[in-house]
Amino acid sequence: MYSFSSKLWFNKRAIAFKTGEASIYLQVVINRSHKEFPLKLKWPVHKIDLAKGLLLPRQRGDKDVDDYNLLLLSEQAKHIEILRSYRIRRAPIDMQKFIRELNTFDNKDSFIAFMLGHNRRRYDSKEIENRTYKNVRSTIMLMMDFNLSWRYEMLTVKFLKQFKIYLQGKDYEPGHIWSKIRDVKSHLKMASTEPLIHVDPEVIAFSNPQPQWRTTYLNREEVNLLIKVYREEELKAMDRNVLRAFLFTCFTSLRISDVYRVNADWRIDENFIDFIPKKNQKKRKRLKVPIMGMATMFIQNEAGQYFDLPTEQEYNRTLKLMASKAGIKKRLTSHVGRHTFGYLFMTTVGNMKALQEILGHTNSKTTERYAHLDDEYKYLSVMRMQEGFDNLRL
Repeated sequence: MYSFSSKLWFNKRAIAFKTGEASIYLQVVINRSHKEFPLKLKWPVHKIDLAKGLLLPRQRGDKDVDDYNLLLLSEQAKHIEILRSYRIRRAPIDMQKFIRELNTFDNKDSFIAFMLGHNRRRYDSKEIENRTYKNVRSTIMLMMDFNLSWRYEMLTVKFLKQFKIYLQGKDYEPGHIWSKIRDVKSHLKMASTEPLIHVDPEVIAFSNPQPQWRTTYLNREEVNLLIKVYREEELKAMDRNVLRAFLFTCFTSLRISDVYRVNADWRIDENFIDFIPKKNQKKRKRLKVPIMGMATMFIQNEAGQYFDLPTEQEYNRTLKLMASKAGIKKRLTSHVGRHTFGYLFMTTVGNMKALQEILGHTNSKTTERYAHLDDEYKYLSVMRMQEGFDNLRL
């Protein structure tokens, strides 16, 4: 047997005086023999967590930290896979053999490496939007949490079943699990088109039926509770801005990607905004959305950008805090505001076709997700049927 480790490392004697940065390495130790492999990146020393083997954000909303941590994990996955291949063969390994194996390690062997590179290339060439890029990146993180090594030879139906069980064990929503398996399957299909990569067709065909989505929305009482927090609570500036934007969404149906962009130039009169949703940028399809008086109460700056918001991750964290303050037990995310608009519209107006046009849905089936009626509303609606029969006695 032999000892082996691969961990984050930097040279404490080679810290840049002006920036406080150090070059990042992965230190590999095999039977007390060690070597440092450079990762071609520098990072502030006080933002390096050697114990956890992760880089910490250099500032709020650091756009690079997740990518670099994925790079670290990907390189470590290669190291673990090389060791694994030797252990399976019960062959001895030393540093010289390890270096040789590492130099020949290629994307054709590692599905993780393929996903990382393919996702980045598609984003850089503008084939996918930032949201899609981040979603795939989060899928890769979960894959690596489950197993650092995703060699094509390992990928069987049984392996994917185990990954799905792992996701279920983390108490994710069925829709979230479905989307992660979908990401894996779609990239396996893309990998299978590469001339030097073989993917088992049964793995690509792995059953992943789309679940019935459970849509979270707020009823009128819950929206009023948030409005009460907005009016009466002493909130930090960022918390107030997030709550203001969320309530604006509840009364306009805007997606979060458009809430970050909405500004005075979109306003065509007192009652409407006209714009191209970020989701429709390629098709250049415009959307005209009514702005009711209730929505205008939450506009911060009617002369320019309507909202000054943090990152979407921080936005969602703040929503959970606001829900707690209001005594709302539902899990609030940025998209709940859009669901809430659909619920309020359908329980007030009940016109599915009009809602479809406001939301900008091409397919009416998509709109049906927003036409949810809670038990209280259904009960009150049925109770109205007995009006005029109160004096009837049998």
